[in-house]
Amino acid sequence: MKTAKVLYGGSGDSADILWLTGIKIHDPFYSFIVDGKVCALLNALEIGRARKNSKIEVFYDLNSISGSAGVKKNQCASEILAGILKKARVKLLEVPSDFPALEFLRLKNLGFQVEVVDGEFFPERAVKNRCEVSEIIKANTVAAAGFALVQQILESSKIEKGILFFEGKPLTSEFLRSEIEKLSSAMGACAENTIAAAGDLACDPHEVGRGKIRADSLIVVDIFPRLVSSGYFGDMTRTFLKGTPSESQVSLVETVMLAHDEAIKKVRSGITGSEVHAAVEEIFEDSGYRTYCRKGAWEGFIHSTGHGLGLDVHEFPSLSPRCNRNLEAGNVVTIEPGLYYRGVGACRIEDNVLIRKSGGAKILSEYHYEWVVD
Repeated sequence: MKTAKVLYGGSGDSADILWLTGIKIHDPFYSFIVDGKVCALLNALEIGRARKNSKIEVFYDLNSISGSAGVKKNQCASEILAGILKKARVKLLEVPSDFPALEFLRLKNLGFQVEVVDGEFFPERAVKNRCEVSEIIKANTVAAAGFALVQQILESSKIEKGILFFEGKPLTSEFLRSEIEKLSSAMGACAENTIAAAGDLACDPHEVGRGKIRADSLIVVDIFPRLVSSGYFGDMTRTFLKGTPSESQVSLVETVMLAHDEAIKKVRSGITGSEVHAAVEEIFEDSGYRTYCRKGAWEGFIHSTGHGLGLDVHEFPSLSPRCNRNLEAGNVVTIEPGLYYRGVGACRIEDNVLIRKSGGAKILSEYHYEWVVD
């Protein structure tokens, strides 16, 4: 049975569509693969631009087809697509798990067998080429610049009654996040949902942070900028403290750093994501850092060791207990162990690595790990 892979949506929202077509088009459109060729059904607003600058091989002009003989006036895009696919003798359509329900029903009612692909629609996306790796490195330079700015602000801040003050005003998570986002924009990237969380708030790993920042508190800064030009993400985390750390905080950070370094040594082609994660868990447990639930909130090591990175900030493969598939050369993954204990604070340290054919990993992110700011 002849099969086509079919997607519907805007490439600004779908990493799969952006990867397949190589062009940003924000309005929804049909892209598909037939006979090994990348095809798209586009309107007059987009087709000219796409012909000049995309990976699309076969173009179907929605406006021209709508005006041709044998096509009913005001046919919707799914009906026009059905005519194209039936002419190519396609009977089975494979669609991704996020395929719109209405378009699914329309294509099914038009006589196609439609199957939803469970898991990765393009598993080959997990293996990055040189250009993709270069874009990820470029995105990480934006994150590194954000950390340098945070450090500069902390160095210039003063401590008054246990609170950090910057330029005469209380330093807040909102201010740090705003400054990082402005810098990222100036460098050609969008840094949405940046995390700049301090104290116990940072013990919720996805808390972006809010309010005044206290002296002697651990500040988790997680920056994952997306390049406007290509759509590729960087993803780095550093932990800072302005003031004097306690013995518990020093021990926490040093243990996370140990786990970070060991995970980078461990990751390689042929190892599973679950094995890397288990190695980090062992370091934490052997160091006395248990994971448990207290008063309805989890503490300790409460997330995976890492995830794939590319056109999505979270993509395959995962370094988690559930990932039993082998990593392979060309995978780009984050290494981000962390510990979270209310009353002490949180620490997460994150870098990105490329798994190399020669074995081992190449670090794609660069910023120092000095965390105490005078």
